[in-house]
Amino acid sequence: MTTKTLSVVDVLELCQPLLGSARETLRVFPANGRDGEGFAPEDVERCNEVLAGIGASYGLTVPRFVWPAPEKPSSLEVALSNFCDLELGGWQPVADRSGDPAGGAAGLAGLAALPGRRRIEAEGVPAFDSFSAGPAGEEAIVLILPSGVPATLFRPWLEELSADRLVITYENPYLFGEWRSLDTPEGDFAEEIDLVGALLTAYGLTRAHLVGICGGAPVALAAAAEFGDRVETLTVLHPDLNFGEGVMRTPFQKQFQSVLAGAASGPRRARETLNLFLDPNMLFGVEPRLAPFILYPYGDEELFHRYAKQNYALMAYDANEAARRLRQRVLIATSRTDRMTHPETAHHFGGLVPGEVTVAERESGTHHDILIPDQEIYAMLREFIGGGA
Repeated sequence: MTTKTLSVVDVLELCQPLLGSARETLRVFPANGRDGEGFAPEDVERCNEVLAGIGASYGLTVPRFVWPAPEKPSSLEVALSNFCDLELGGWQPVADRSGDPAGGAAGLAGLAALPGRRRIEAEGVPAFDSFSAGPAGEEAIVLILPSGVPATLFRPWLEELSADRLVITYENPYLFGEWRSLDTPEGDFAEEIDLVGALLTAYGLTRAHLVGICGGAPVALAAAAEFGDRVETLTVLHPDLNFGEGVMRTPFQKQFQSVLAGAASGPRRARETLNLFLDPNMLFGVEPRLAPFILYPYGDEELFHRYAKQNYALMAYDANEAARRLRQRVLIATSRTDRMTHPETAHHFGGLVPGEVTVAERESGTHHDILIPDQEIYAMLREFIGGGA
């Protein structure tokens, strides 16, 4: 997320989606053990005093610091602890502070505060939050994010792409904000398209550049087909798309869709399935700076059940018809070594589009690379949206 050492307040602010979603207080600990030998009971108490002071001063949900590390931490706790180690550089300086219950923090840095928050209310869909940056107008880049990933992770995209265009993103109301006030969703894919339509209408957009990232790709594709001339370009980055039997999907895609189907079938199955994702082994290969954001849907059983229903609908959506209806310029970015979404699926999609298509395939790179701020990706998007290939 950042290139400089953050304060405890900064880190807790960034991790609020995960900390707030967890039904129980998460534990945090020195994940690599490098400064563990210096933690006496009074050091542990001091760290918790600092955390409690920050929570009281800034209204943040805070974890509980423990040492030694627990024998059976959840994946959420390991992800949080790894993130804190990376961004804080260790907990010993926190334990050494005295006199200020908030740990000497001057205040919230605003790292998690997305710009241009706006409440969208439209007929047929629950009210939902959108975020924007850049000059107002009838043209905008619309980021459609992977299901269940907080928009906080994409603040750098809003900042980097908004120099000369409006950039907008949003969060699904069944998974974010006041989601507990809504009935459990049915997993209606059509409603995903309605959310995009409500967004375009609310901002008065007549020239939208839809960017579907990973699991957001089927929504972006279907919306581009549905809204026609209101969408000028479509970009899909490492797209998770389903074209039916005979079109390559990775073992991960097939297995994950099957797991989601079970979890979507009812609360009991969701509860059983959630235990699989709470195993720290599921973090293998996940970039530590992404883990607290990717794991957001796994903090609560009901939230996970909702996520399973929503995300299963995205993975099950048959993209064939929508792909053939596209008339916009299309950019498809993938990686030859993506083990989560098959690059051949991306190429198959390009072959279905009747209009102009640009395929950008890197020789190497993981699926999660696309979620990490990258100047090369930003430059590619700006050039394509501006009319280049």
